[in-house]
Amino acid sequence: MGLLAPTAQRGPFTLLPSIAVSEEYNDNLLLNNSNRQSDFITGFSPALMLFVNRPSYRLTAGYSSTAELYQQESRFDNAFSRQNFILNGTYEGTRGLTFAVSDAYARDRSTNVVATQGFASGRQEAWSNTFSPGVSWQMTPATLLNVVATHAVQRFEGTGGGFGSNTYGLQNTLGHVLTPRLTGTVGYGFTYLDLLGQQNSTTHTPGVGVSYRLTPTLTATVNGGPAVTQLGGETFVSPAATAGLLQILRYGSASAQYSRSVGVAGGLGGTTETQTFSGALALLTWQRGLIVTFNPAYNTAKSVSRGQTGQVDANALTLNLGASYQIARYVSIFGGYRFFQQRTQGSATTQFDSDQNLVRFGVQFGYPFNFD
Repeated sequence: MGLLAPTAQRGPFTLLPSIAVSEEYNDNLLLNNSNRQSDFITGFSPALMLFVNRPSYRLTAGYSSTAELYQQESRFDNAFSRQNFILNGTYEGTRGLTFAVSDAYARDRSTNVVATQGFASGRQEAWSNTFSPGVSWQMTPATLLNVVATHAVQRFEGTGGGFGSNTYGLQNTLGHVLTPRLTGTVGYGFTYLDLLGQQNSTTHTPGVGVSYRLTPTLTATVNGGPAVTQLGGETFVSPAATAGLLQILRYGSASAQYSRSVGVAGGLGGTTETQTFSGALALLTWQRGLIVTFNPAYNTAKSVSRGQTGQVDANALTLNLGASYQIARYVSIFGGYRFFQQRTQGSATTQFDSDQNLVRFGVQFGYPFNFD
């Protein structure tokens, strides 16, 4: 449901300020089926994007903030109800080295939006930030080493049931081209979960995988191995895997992904075995000026150990449909629909069941400034 900015006329440096006015209907403001409240919400969203394109480095950064006015629940009115920041950059060094960095910050009262795993813990002021620096080394024309570190923070403020957490991760992957279509990989991942108010854990994940180009436009990847988790003086072993398909289309792309790992279940907390089934469809050039996206995701999370304090057993379904159409050079209209459903099982310590429908539409004005 994020804003889709008008296409910028990019030079080496492009600055794109914009403002959007939107109307939204939310049929479950509190993300709580036991206390459903609905309302119409008017939003004003200024945003600023920066694009840098140079021969050796590229940078994309952006910030947006949304002020919200509620038709009935005026107690929720807030000048900075939602805030988002993104940053992606790459630098091509010498001797086959490429450095990359990314950062994503979100602040919202909808906890399922803030939590990267897509689970909700009711309506609560919350924020998250994920910072990921990395480096890749082209050791030979056929061999590539990738090293990526991750620091993810989740915080839930004020009164509410959300559990904060810090996640520290390191992923090393060595890939070698075996044939023009087939690439093999070996890797090792390390994750440390610092759970505020709950037991911390450490997980080691060695793995092997392959990537195979089935056709010139279709690629499949599979990776798997054990996840060895140390929690409360005990050791637990569970399967870890990722799999994906990427199809390049005439008008965009379509993909499907599956992942199984050990992580934290958003504001529900806990060291959990999480599984994610997700997809992405992006139609970027189907019609001139029209962008259509569809992103479904189904997530499950279950506590690694029955002896953990704060048992987690939940599943969540999210469907995001969005569209943007450029009606004039600097003007776009946009609309979107999000469906969210979460169920917690009887064994879960914290019960948060939610069904939510959210519809949003509006208009955005943006003017690019290009610099040489």
